[in-house]
Amino acid sequence: MIIPDPERLKRGRAAVIECARSDCDICLKACSLSAIRIVNGRPYSDPEKCVGCGGCAVQCPERAIILLKDRCDGTAELSFASGEQLPEIDDEMEIMLPEGTTPARVIQAIPVRLKTRNSLIRAVVDINALLKGVSQK
Repeated sequence: MIIPDPERLKRGRAAVIECARSDCDICLKACSLSAIRIVNGRPYSDPEKCVGCGGCAVQCPERAIILLKDRCDGTAELSFASGEQLPEIDDEMEIMLPEGTTPARVIQAIPVRLKTRNSLIRAVVDINALLKGVSQK
């Protein structure tokens, strides 16, 4: 996973795409700001153009997009799509990271909206656990 510069994440949410599909352009079409482009056959989100709206994440059939934000208090906010039953606020869940799993606390659960494929969940994780073992760009 390649995440945007930490200073960028302090300004607000930015999409991080971990998709291996080269035959899908749903996220490109979902982004009204043209912040997503294809680089080396894979979708890439430009963190300087992305405003973190989540349109790409809820449309992605692979659920390969997360939105990331540094909360500047030692935690990070992750927003990700889910096709399963929504958790309750303050529920604990495990988030998969490159180095394994880390606990997260749900802070918001947004149900499926018209024309979207997934619900959106926002959860808080320890930022050090998130940054361990990931590349920054």
